[in-house]
Amino acid sequence: TTLLYTIKFEVMSTRKKSRQRSPECKEGRKDKKHDLLHEICLDLFTADVEKYTTLGNEKIETLKNLDLFVLDNSIRETTVGSLRGHTLDDKRAILKEIKKCGFKHYVIESFNNETRVGDMLLETLNDANEDLSGAFAFSETWDVVKKEIPQEEPIPVGMRKCKQFGVPNVIIEVDLAYYKVNYEKFDAADVCKMVQKRIEWMRENVSKDSLILVNLRDMSEAMAQQPERVWKVVNFLSTLSPGDRIMGILLEDLGKYDKDHLGGWTKAIRNEMMRCGWEEGQLLVHVHEQWGLMQGNVLEMLAMGGTGIWSGVCTEGAAMGHADSCTTIINLIRLGNTKVLKSMNCKYLREAAINVTKIVTTKKPYERQPIYGERATDMVFGFVFSQMAESQASAEVPEFNLSEFLGLTSEMRITTMASPEMILTKLIRVFGDDRRFTLSIAEAMKSEMLSNMGDGRKEEYNSPSGLAMLFDQAGGKITPAMAETIISAKKNSPYIDVLIEEVKEKWDLYDAKDGEADDCVSFENFYNGFMAPYFGCYRCEDSQAGLRALDMDSDGTVDWVEFKYFLIWAGRQYPQVKTSQELVDLAFRHGLIPAMIDELNLNKQI
Repeated sequence: TTLLYTIKFEVMSTRKKSRQRSPECKEGRKDKKHDLLHEICLDLFTADVEKYTTLGNEKIETLKNLDLFVLDNSIRETTVGSLRGHTLDDKRAILKEIKKCGFKHYVIESFNNETRVGDMLLETLNDANEDLSGAFAFSETWDVVKKEIPQEEPIPVGMRKCKQFGVPNVIIEVDLAYYKVNYEKFDAADVCKMVQKRIEWMRENVSKDSLILVNLRDMSEAMAQQPERVWKVVNFLSTLSPGDRIMGILLEDLGKYDKDHLGGWTKAIRNEMMRCGWEEGQLLVHVHEQWGLMQGNVLEMLAMGGTGIWSGVCTEGAAMGHADSCTTIINLIRLGNTKVLKSMNCKYLREAAINVTKIVTTKKPYERQPIYGERATDMVFGFVFSQMAESQASAEVPEFNLSEFLGLTSEMRITTMASPEMILTKLIRVFGDDRRFTLSIAEAMKSEMLSNMGDGRKEEYNSPSGLAMLFDQAGGKITPAMAETIISAKKNSPYIDVLIEEVKEKWDLYDAKDGEADDCVSFENFYNGFMAPYFGCYRCEDSQAGLRALDMDSDGTVDWVEFKYFLIWAGRQYPQVKTSQELVDLAFRHGLIPAMIDELNLNKQI
C-alpha cells in the first residue's frame, strides 16, 4: 500500500513536467507507470493468495495423513430424537451393517433404570456368545444431584449395567456447564475426583482392561463460558500415570458454534494433552446439525488435532441430525487419505448409510443427501466434486473409484459389439447356469441382433426380459424363469408404452427448436430438456464426454431411437414404475449414466 501511495505521489508530482514533453514521451511514461502499478498489484494479490491458503494446505496435509479412529454410534445416535423407536430386529440389523463396514468399536447402548431394547439386544448377544470386546456404553458420572451438588452414591446405572451385561468399555459423560450444578460448591477439581473414582470402579468391577472414554458433553458451552474448567479436566486426564491413563476424550458440539471456535478449542485441548505427554490419547469429535455446517466443522476439528470421530454411519440422529461417518470418511478419501481404505471397508459405507437410514425411518435417504442420497450419482458428471474425486483422489488414492463407491458398478451390456462369449456369460448371470445356454445359441443371438439392426429395428437386450426375448427369437428353448420374465414384460408393456409416449411429447418440443422435426435433438437441447437434473453443468468437459457417449452414431445429436432404447430398458427392468418422469429418472440413474461411465472408461483405456 505504501508503495502504491508513493507511486501515486510521484505520478502527481511529475504531471506538470509531463505537460511540456512531447505526446509520445508522455504516453511512454504513462505506460511504464501503468505497468509498474500492475506488477505491484499482482505481487500483492499473489502474496495474499500464498498467505491465506498456506494454513489451508497444512490442514489438508493433516487430514490426508490422519489415521482416523472411528467409534460407531449408529445403534444409539439413530434412536435419539427418532419419531420411530428401534425394535430388537432393527438394532440387530444396524449392528450387522456396522460390522460390514469394518468398524471395530461401537456404542451398544445408553443405559438408564428402564429396560430398553438395548438391554434385550445385549441379552440375545450374550446368549449367542457374541464378542463384545469392541462394545461401549454411555454412563453418567453422577445420577443424583442434591442441593446443587452431584452425589457419589449410587454408582451410576450405566456402569452397573455394563457389569450386568458384560459390556467392557464405557463412555463417562461429564458436564462442566450444567445448570443444576453449582460449580462454586462442586468445582472442576471435584469433578476430576469423581471421574477418577468412576474409572477405578470400572476397572475393579467390570474389566481391568476396560477402554474408557470421557465425553465432555457440553464442551462448547464450557469453553465459551468457563474454559478453565475444561483445562482442569483435560490436564487431570492427561497427567494420569501411564498405567492409569484412559483411552481418550470425546468432544461434542450441538451445532451452535462455528468452525473457528471449534477448531481453536480442539487445538487447545490437543496441545494440552501433548504438553502432558499423552500423545497416544484419542480425541474424538461429534457435531450436530443446525446451520448446515456440521461436516465442515468436523473436518476443521480433525485438522486441528482431533484423532477420530464418534458418529453414526448415516446422518439420522438427535434434532436435525449429525455429521455422519460415511460423509466424513469419503471426504478424507477425496483429499487423498489412504489410511482409511486400509482400516475399514470404505466401499460398503454408502450402502450401509442407505440401509441404516431405511431401518430407522422406513424410507430411503433424502434424495439430495450428499454422498448417499440418490442424487449423489449426479456427482459423477459435470460438477466440481467429480473432477476432484476422479482426478485428485484417484491420483492420490489409486484404490478409490467414485463410480464404484456410488453403486454405479460396471455391467456387461449386450449390444451388437458384444461377443458370443459375453452374451453367454450374461445369460448365466441373469438366469443361472442351464444346459440350454451354449456358445452356439449365443452366436445365434448375436446374429439375430445384427439381423434386427439390418432391418432397422433397434431392440433392447439388457433387461432380463429383453435378453430372454432375444434368446427366444434366436431359437432357444426358454426356461421357466425366462417365460415368467417375458410374460410379465408383455403384460406391462402397454402401460410402459403410454409412459414412453408422454416422454415423446416432451421430446418433440425440443426436437422442434431447430426448426426441423426429425427425431434428433442437439446436445444442448437434450441437456436442457432431460439431462440437467442429473448433470452439474452443460459446458463441463465430462458432461460433454457423456453426451458424446450417448451419441451412438456420432452425428453430433441424440436420436430418439437412442434415448427410447433406455426408456424401454427402464420399463422392463422396473415394471412398477408409475409416471413418465420416474421412467426417465430410472433410465438416467441406472441405465444412461452407468453406460456413459463404461464408455468413458473404455475411451480412457484406448
